[in-house]
Amino acid sequence: MTAEPHETWTLRHATAWVFTANGHLTRPVILAGDAGAEFADLAARADHASYSLLAELKARGHDLVLLGLPADGSMTGDGGIVQNTVTRALAERLGDAPLTVGGTGRGALAARYALAGMEYQRIDHRTGVFFSHDGADPELEDEAELSRMGGRPRIPRFLRLVGEGVVDGLAGEAADDTITGGTASPGGPLLPEEYGSWLLDRLPQ
Repeated sequence: MTAEPHETWTLRHATAWVFTANGHLTRPVILAGDAGAEFADLAARADHASYSLLAELKARGHDLVLLGLPADGSMTGDGGIVQNTVTRALAERLGDAPLTVGGTGRGALAARYALAGMEYQRIDHRTGVFFSHDGADPELEDEAELSRMGGRPRIPRFLRLVGEGVVDGLAGEAADDTITGGTASPGGPLLPEEYGSWLLDRLPQ
């Protein structure tokens, strides 16, 4: 049975479940799931019996803000949802620990656009790590918009997680650190254990 969230955030066109490590939001990790994923399934995969990313984050004192995106969203619309989530996390966070922001599939693309857009607008997103797991390719009409904003966020450390045989939307971008070759299975953990452990070892302390 999936752990109960400490809080539910109702956002425009989306929902986020907040799982805190110590009762208060202090070290948020915002993870946007692939667009259209059933939210209950997304949460169950984050707390999967074979590898619980949620439990491992909590054990290290990190909070998980799990964000579900609509199936019919756009890069700009989904990016706006991630921006709103970042803004709320900053408003509710206790202390000054940097955020970690990323996602999987189209969620990774939304996080990429959100942070790049905030930097373009000179908004301080206070994010220390941006991670992309099997990031989706932008649509043709979105490429120019992303390029105008610098292609990807430049301030946070960029971690890239790419599965075996996956064509990653950030393949042309140099990352600060990359892991490749892991295989995610439908219905399995949200991140394979190898990837989850790798990511956790590189989060801000």
